Amino acid sequence: MKISLRSIAASLLIAPLLAAPCHAEDNGPKTPLAQQMGGIAKDFRSLRKLVGNPAQKDAALQLVKDMEARAAKAKGFDPSKTKVISPADRDQFLTDYRNHIDGLIADFQKLETAVGDGKTADASALLDKIQGDKREGHKKFNAEDEKGGHQAANGQAPSKPAQSGTNG
Repeated sequence: MKISLRSIAASLLIAPLLAAPCHAEDNGPKTPLAQQMGGIAKDFRSLRKLVGNPAQKDAALQLVKDMEARAAKAKGFDPSKTKVISPADRDQFLTDYRNHIDGLIADFQKLETAVGDGKTADASALLDKIQGDKREGHKKFNAEDEKGGHQAANGQAPSKPAQSGTNG
């Protein structure tokens, strides 16, 4: 079997396209809670890049303050899962949610102190803790779709990557 340079080049160009996940466009409106949480997530990613750089201390502190403000706003909204919680359990569910957000705000305050004091190791450890708490909170407070997956922040199931391949 003879393989030409052209077929190798074509394969190299097409392979990444087949391997890349194809996501359905999510045009649904975001809830106010999803908007706040999305802002926190975006700031969190930016903060991870800045926290170890003393020259970016002011920018990092501003991100932490913005995340804290967003968390305070998020506390005033009910998670989408609230609708599927039985009325008898709803008050406790919302109390647990608000306590979780209070813990997040407290962690942001500790993070602000660590960043302000230039304690990058402490700040990094807090970022790791916050990331873990995020996973836990999303499992507990995000509604699940009919397949057992968690819904996206806008109340819809997250899109799944398209399957590619050939039969045979």
